[in-house]
Amino acid sequence: MLKGMSRRSLLQFAGAGAWLGSRMATARQAETSGALRQHIDADWFRKALIEEIDHWRKSAELPSGFVQQTIDRQWRPAASQTATLTCQGRHIFMRARGYEVTRDPVYLESLRRIADFTLANFRDTQYGGMFFSVTPDGKVVDDRKDGYGTAFAIFGLSHAARVTRDEKYRTAALETWAQTKKGLRDKAGFFKFATTRDYSQAPGPTRGGTNKRGDAAAFVPPQESSGTNTQNPMMHLFEALLACYDATGSREVFADAEAHGNAMFTRLFQDTGGYLPEFYDAEWKPLAESTQGHVELGHQFEWAYLWGQAVDRGFPGRDLRLYGERLLHFGTKAAYDTETGGILSVGDYEGHPVQAPKGLWQQCEFLRALMNYAAVRNHKELWAAFDKSLEMFKEHFMDAKYGGCFSTYYDPRTPPEESRLGKNGIDCYHVCGMYSEALRLTGVLGRCTAPQFRDRRKK
Repeated sequence: MLKGMSRRSLLQFAGAGAWLGSRMATARQAETSGALRQHIDADWFRKALIEEIDHWRKSAELPSGFVQQTIDRQWRPAASQTATLTCQGRHIFMRARGYEVTRDPVYLESLRRIADFTLANFRDTQYGGMFFSVTPDGKVVDDRKDGYGTAFAIFGLSHAARVTRDEKYRTAALETWAQTKKGLRDKAGFFKFATTRDYSQAPGPTRGGTNKRGDAAAFVPPQESSGTNTQNPMMHLFEALLACYDATGSREVFADAEAHGNAMFTRLFQDTGGYLPEFYDAEWKPLAESTQGHVELGHQFEWAYLWGQAVDRGFPGRDLRLYGERLLHFGTKAAYDTETGGILSVGDYEGHPVQAPKGLWQQCEFLRALMNYAAVRNHKELWAAFDKSLEMFKEHFMDAKYGGCFSTYYDPRTPPEESRLGKNGIDCYHVCGMYSEALRLTGVLGRCTAPQFRDRRKK
């Protein structure tokens, strides 16, 4: 007891302190809420999210749950299509978001169709895991085991499990992760870019040397057979494990996610520069810049956001300071276009942008990270860049004529040929992720964490 104070006075003093603390917390919440309303128009983001999802649901999804990913600007699908594990998983996530925002069963039905088609046609009953690509009638056209696609299978099935509470999706997500640990883990303890169907060796080169993932990446990685590794599928595996933890509350999945993130950032993160390189040799040493070594700037923001999500779920708070904050700083300094907003795509190891084009998914990851760190991490200085970049996004990436988004920067003064303006069935996941974060921050979407394990949070 404080000297000279009676018990009654001490209790009154403590009560006044608690009241003052409560008032201060309320004031901070009001200030945050006001800032959110100033910078985030929840009604606009809600409308944009539903329109994006509906365009894809109505134009690209077959009644079977097969998702077409080659669509022209007017939302007309190409005649011949294959479905990829990446695309299926990402569209399950999009339908989950549509249902969470509207509670309209049409999105839940769509989610189930896509998830059920995936389980029925992509599963490899002989060797385990999932194939990469199939035709509309379920014929396998690419039987490799792809680390990137597998991550999105876990991601999509986890969102399906969380939203529907259906045990078959939960079981499938956990089984796919178990098979990934068994079949795709490499000798270094990381995960392989891809293997043959039986997990025994690296596959042959991708057909035509194109990026088979469908991602609008700045560089196509060197052929897998050359021994080149990339952090990209492992980043999405980290994202998938967080989603799987949300869906299952599994302590084992939580521990796996923490071990995976720690392994990557204690061994691959460049501590001196504060960035994560994109490509590595067979021994997981960063490629030299003379052999396509570079920093994918959009991924710095994607990782910054994911570290924030991990800390919110119980990872040590120091991880945000050691990794998330530093990635955000490096990415913003290297990528942000102070003149027109948005970010450039690729940087060198010294933090200088080396390619000018702006891509859709990079802008989405930039905007998502900025609003999260501004609203949740008290980086109010980021709101100015967010406001400027969102306006740039609306003007140069949103298709005012037909809806949806362009995959690359669109200048109405010098528009490309119409045939080059098709919609990307992969990038739309980034668009919906960015829209969803705005709705989560403004309370339209819940936090979607596993509350029974919040006591795992460490300082």
